[in-house]
Amino acid sequence: MLKKFSILASFVATLGVATSLAQTSQGTLYLGGGLGFSTSSEKTTFSGGNTTVNIDGDKGTNFSIVPGVGYFIIDKLSVGMDLGFNTNTFKQIDNNNSNNYDKTSTTLISFTPYARKFFMLGDSFGFTGTFGVGVGLGSSKEERKRGNTTTTSEGPKVTTLEIGIRPGIVFFPTNKVGLEANFGFIGFSSITSKEENSGITAKETTTEIGFGANSIQPTFSLGFRYYLAK
Repeated sequence: MLKKFSILASFVATLGVATSLAQTSQGTLYLGGGLGFSTSSEKTTFSGGNTTVNIDGDKGTNFSIVPGVGYFIIDKLSVGMDLGFNTNTFKQIDNNNSNNYDKTSTTLISFTPYARKFFMLGDSFGFTGTFGVGVGLGSSKEERKRGNTTTTSEGPKVTTLEIGIRPGIVFFPTNKVGLEANFGFIGFSSITSKEENSGITAKETTTEIGFGANSIQPTFSLGFRYYLAK
């Protein structure tokens, strides 16, 4: 009886390992996507005597939806393509009058081909390193408030480039589902704004190299993938 139980336990364990390895084995296709969000804000506090006054400062938000597809060309190494939809809003408060502000809203569509390496620490958990080259195209709108008057206008056209590595973690709760968290970015990015007015073209490019230099997706994102084993 004990011998039969041992054989059954070994079979189940072997099946579990084979199932987990199938998720990252050559020939596996996966579909899914991710969500990213980041926000920043400033606040200034003035205090004197028994009086404290808080004044809200500049605010920024970044949100992205990134569907994509990938395929394992060899065990634990996949290639894929992500299509990103990104919105970024920055609101700058007038220091002399907190009711006045300048707000810029940017909408971006990006394409990021990538290669992803899986470093599994067990059957269900591991780390990932994703090298990607992303290109984004978008437009912006500007909103200006002074007193009771608010005006809006078309802003610059925006082009972004991002080349680098994004580390992350992956967890497989089932043999078909993978949950991901990507955080940080190491590499190169550039953002170019181009605006034409009365026959004059104004172009501004900002480049950054190092940690957190991403120009397309927020620094932190969560993802869901469905794995179709061969």
